[in-house]
Amino acid sequence: MKGISDYAVVYDITSDAKRERVDKVLKGFGFWVQKSVFECRLNKRGRDELIGRLE
Repeated sequence: MKGISDYAVVYDITSDAKRERVDKVLKGFGFWVQKSVFECRLNKRGRDELIGRLE
């Protein structure tokens, strides 16, 4: 697909509250692969939106 890229989002967050917030955001953009790993297929707009929500 043109303009679509696959991203592996991997994180190590010790704070439960912060980790739960990140999990909730990522569930809207991709799917859970394993603990603290999500896979997302995004276009540029989706990638930029994901980054904005995580900042």
